[in-house]
Amino acid sequence: MSRPIVVVHVITKLELGGAQLNTLYTVEHLDAARFDAYLLCGPDGMLASRLSQEDRLVVVPALERTIRPWRDLQALFQLVRLLKRIQPQIVHTHSSKAGILGRVAARLAGVPVVIHSVHGFSFSSWQPFFKRQFYMLAEKACRRLTSHFIFVARSDIDMARRQRLVRDNFSLIRSGFPLEKFAVRSGDNTVQRARFDLPEGSFVCGVIAPFKQQKGLFHLAAIAALVLERNPTVIFFIAGDGELRRELEAELERRGISGAFRLPGFIRDVENAMECFDIGVSTALWEGLPQSLVQLRLKKRALVASDIPGNREVVRDGENGFLVPVADHGRFAAAILKLAAEPALCRRLGECGNEDFSEWSAEVLVARQQELYQRLLVQSWTGS
Repeated sequence: MSRPIVVVHVITKLELGGAQLNTLYTVEHLDAARFDAYLLCGPDGMLASRLSQEDRLVVVPALERTIRPWRDLQALFQLVRLLKRIQPQIVHTHSSKAGILGRVAARLAGVPVVIHSVHGFSFSSWQPFFKRQFYMLAEKACRRLTSHFIFVARSDIDMARRQRLVRDNFSLIRSGFPLEKFAVRSGDNTVQRARFDLPEGSFVCGVIAPFKQQKGLFHLAAIAALVLERNPTVIFFIAGDGELRRELEAELERRGISGAFRLPGFIRDVENAMECFDIGVSTALWEGLPQSLVQLRLKKRALVASDIPGNREVVRDGENGFLVPVADHGRFAAAILKLAAEPALCRRLGECGNEDFSEWSAEVLVARQQELYQRLLVQSWTGS
């Protein structure tokens, strides 16, 4: 009997997010008869305890999100040592920092197949110039180290081609999750509204996002202020947490709108919390393709989302929601107010059919990755 293929996944931090959740799901659900899977990550991620096989999780002490050259060099050496010890045939990296350091470490350790998943690129026009240029140059330097790219969104494939980051060495594999629990709708949101202290008759705008620059939550504060001037019954519910929490709370206090926000932190049963949302909202500045919008559509919620490439793959303007430039706070607020004022329109957009989300199934994610792993490994053996 042939030995299992050893696969090592590398991710910066196991915080609560789509990339982290589907990486964990992959590590836990790869066919154990064919694959021996490990996960390397930085410290302090809240999802670390979710991995059922704890011996498969290895913490890399120096691996962290912030760019710190000395610590990053330490993280690189730590990754090389670990990979030489584990001796994988495949390294599969995720996220920006782990994607760069992990691919360099894999090549230094002599790993034959190196895969990188793009969950949205690390560079964006919203970032400061030098940070954007750094990540763009780093991605271009790493392209030659990468056997194959996995994209979760077609828009990122287009970006990669424009930037000459890929040739034909890529696949589209959606960011999968268990669809079934989001497809269930209780029809009675009383329990969830009581759980989060939501007044009867309030109109709840649900946001699923970590508190970081990419998610545009300070734009959300400005939009909310305009909405609340016209309709004080609207509540903004952000399921998430993160490094910008204190700054966001201070901004809400400054605007005098804290009472209209619910900030319960990360919610492990977010599929239940979504039952109390009247609509879903995304003010993301850039995205790969957010799982949360697909999950909200499975819950049959109308969406108001920033008009950016990743969101356009889920939101069809005027059919299941509205796409609005996030910097146009007035238009964004008007879209929310329209849905709050027109329940029939809100229901019609929410119930819009003809949406096939089977590509986002967690089982499809794992099956396609398994097939890709085996195909790339055979190619590395044959030199084709």
